[in-house]
Amino acid sequence: MDEKKFQEIMKFAIDKEIKAFNFYNSVSQAAKYSGAKEMFSELAKEEEGHRKLLENFSMEKATQVAIKPIPDLKISDYMAEVEFRPDMPYADILRIGMKMEEHSLKLYNDMKESSKDADLKKFFSFLANEEAKHKLRLEKIYDTEILK
Repeated sequence: MDEKKFQEIMKFAIDKEIKAFNFYNSVSQAAKYSGAKEMFSELAKEEEGHRKLLENFSMEKATQVAIKPIPDLKISDYMAEVEFRPDMPYADILRIGMKMEEHSLKLYNDMKESSKDADLKKFFSFLANEEAKHKLRLEKIYDTEILK
């Protein structure tokens, strides 16, 4: 893949990580309970880590990354979209986070499927895998704390 196309994709992915960081950071500040503040703060830090990883990433590294399958509980698949409000309940904030990660996961999987370049497919698999980890984390929390 040519360097220009790779850099465009990286900028897009980095922008998505910045938006996710901003969301989780604002949610952590608005959260009423210390457990929620801590969890969303951790997610914000992970998104910041993803951004830094992407900023220092190369196509060579992308082809060497081991990708492990991440289970999908599919909880967010059956949820309606809601808009963030600082006073919204914890369950709704989790829903927003799950849907956000679901959309990112779908985007990267779609990009992987539409690409003809093997290295690019591997790269999109890596990005999708990172989003799948967050989606699973949020779905597990939702399952144990909300659906219990």
